[in-house]
Amino acid sequence: MNDDLTYEQMVEKFQCPGCVAGSDMECGAYKAGYHGCDGHVTGTHILGIGCFALGLPKGFNRPGWLKGRHNNQMNIRLWVSPEEHGAECGWDKLNVPVWAMEKDGFLFVRTYSPRINETNVDVVQGGTLALCPDAIDVGEFADEID
Repeated sequence: MNDDLTYEQMVEKFQCPGCVAGSDMECGAYKAGYHGCDGHVTGTHILGIGCFALGLPKGFNRPGWLKGRHNNQMNIRLWVSPEEHGAECGWDKLNVPVWAMEKDGFLFVRTYSPRINETNVDVVQGGTLALCPDAIDVGEFADEID
């Protein structure tokens, strides 16, 4: 596992790479949000694939379509520790962890909120699959995901 990162270091590691505004929090567009930079907009585009977030692994780096948002914006929620995640958000039947993968000391989770048709990518420092046992472990076939 990596040394524990601060909240700001997590923003720079997972949101800043490939952002339209720049590659660090000194970009001038940084807006501190509750779980990440609220000014983040994915700025990397590949013809035929679309936009993706460079700082996130395959399976978690594509924004998809969200009602009322552009297709190059995505909800990325950064959690400094599993304890913080469990206390603040918690996955349940209204915020369903669907896909999950452990990588380099982080747990990446695609969360779906069916009531409001919203998706999130949760990045939990030090998290393990035990936090979301019903999610599909995509780490087993991450190389097959485009």
